[in-house]
Amino acid sequence: MIRAPYSSAAFVREAPLDPLRGIRFYQTLFAVNALLFSALLVALAALFFTPYTSLTPLEAETLRAAIQSRLDNSFDDPLIEAAPGIVVRSSNIRGFLLNGVVYYYYIEGERNFDPLSRGAMDHDDIEVVLRDVSGPQPLVVYRLRG
Repeated sequence: MIRAPYSSAAFVREAPLDPLRGIRFYQTLFAVNALLFSALLVALAALFFTPYTSLTPLEAETLRAAIQSRLDNSFDDPLIEAAPGIVVRSSNIRGFLLNGVVYYYYIEGERNFDPLSRGAMDHDDIEVVLRDVSGPQPLVVYRLRG
């Protein structure tokens, strides 16, 4: 049998752990990457799925004139009894068709009977296409989504 000499005074020195190579570093790096990727996805989803309606100035003016003609009775818009004793224009209840699209409107500050004002639909169901503040009271024009 061979006996190798050893010293009891020898000490064991542990190699210092490199914090950049520990499991915590990789977990943190993964979490940061996941957060950045999630933020990117949310930003892209907001960009692509946010309803954006662009009306040309001519379309906006045509829409504004169509509603104004209904409000000043220069357009034949039959009256409908919305509630007992309350008579309103049919376009205020049913909307009106213009260029193949049904538009609804309401005048802020007045009693209105459009689907949004009646509570038949929510703000998430509509797409506001025009808000005209040039008159005495703001006029809001919208259409249904989808």
